[in-house]
Amino acid sequence: MELLITALIIGFVLYGLERNNARRPLRSRLAGSTDIQDRDRERITTELRGRA
Repeated sequence: MELLITALIIGFVLYGLERNNARRPLRSRLAGSTDIQDRDRERITTELRGRA
């Protein structure tokens, strides 16, 4: 009996997590501008040029 209840609880939790993940559109995770400057890339490039 305890095994059945535990399996049901785990099943409901997994179902809820999958349902919430499926409802979130892909676009909302990728929202934002992409035309920003990557200061880390500029810094690394400058440091590597300085070493050469």
